[in-house]
Amino acid sequence: AHVRTHSEYFMQSAVVFLLINVALCIAKTPSVTLHNAAKSGLQMPVMGIGTAGYVSVPNQKAEMWNDTVARKAVTAWLELGGRRIDTSLDYNDQVGIAEAIAAQSVPRDEIFITSKVGGGPIGYNETFEQVDKILSQLNTTYVDLLLIHWPVPVEPGSKDPACQDESKARECRQSTWRALEQIFRSGRALAVGVSNFEQTHLQDILDMKGLLPAVNQIEYHAYWHEDDLVAYCRNLSIVFNTYAPLGTPDWGPDHRGWNSTLLDLPLIRRLSQKHGKSSAQVLLRWAWHKGLVLNPRSWNADHMAENLNIFDFDLSDDDVKQIDNVPKPKNPKICPYPS
Repeated sequence: AHVRTHSEYFMQSAVVFLLINVALCIAKTPSVTLHNAAKSGLQMPVMGIGTAGYVSVPNQKAEMWNDTVARKAVTAWLELGGRRIDTSLDYNDQVGIAEAIAAQSVPRDEIFITSKVGGGPIGYNETFEQVDKILSQLNTTYVDLLLIHWPVPVEPGSKDPACQDESKARECRQSTWRALEQIFRSGRALAVGVSNFEQTHLQDILDMKGLLPAVNQIEYHAYWHEDDLVAYCRNLSIVFNTYAPLGTPDWGPDHRGWNSTLLDLPLIRRLSQKHGKSSAQVLLRWAWHKGLVLNPRSWNADHMAENLNIFDFDLSDDDVKQIDNVPKPKNPKICPYPS
């Protein structure tokens, strides 16, 4: 009989330890049930990985995503037990994400993929064309969640008369939403929703008297938190999904006049020491304390593991209130405010 060497025993133990940790991450990561325009009982994992590439900033090390970066990052994410991936046609990384998924043994129905239309002119027919591209690039027959990326037309060239003039933004939103309703009914998206929609934009969809969005994905962090919009969505059973919950620390604070990144705020550091967690974990737990679904971005596997490990502690109501009330810089918002 073969007698295992110390090296073989160590390697086997390490593999077992990794598998146990991955199982614990999956077990500890809660999900929320989607409603409205969503397949009955569809569960959305609270913690996802964002894959957006932002415009590079001079003298900063902003994360720029592409297929190569996405392949490596999503591979690490899946190996750590992460099961939700957020992408978009205009992130230019969906092929790399598909390659990472194909290389893993995780069943497709255990992975939650969000993508977005709006990577070019939007409108009724354009939405169907973009969904064809999304599914082809992701090498899948469906996405779990499909969003309208932006509430107003941002690129000319739409064949949809409702989307050829910015003055008809309401009509364009409604025309594009009709296409999403059809895509949902066809099964090519298990749920559909919106992104960067304020109350006035959501009202245009309510006025259609049809399906309501399952999700609204919005910028939300300690410098910019629209809690009135959160309450409005909650009253409509729309899940509120945050992007930039850490305030894009890879950008650095200088380019928008911030004195400090959120991670470096003295309050966040004090709470980090109090709870024995990283600054990022404190900020993510603050958002989850409010019942929000999270999309932090990271290339770093250690940071991904931290992001998945925020469900074993809680913040006090006083902690949350203090973060709510941190002094805001002159320009607190990262992305433009949609008109």
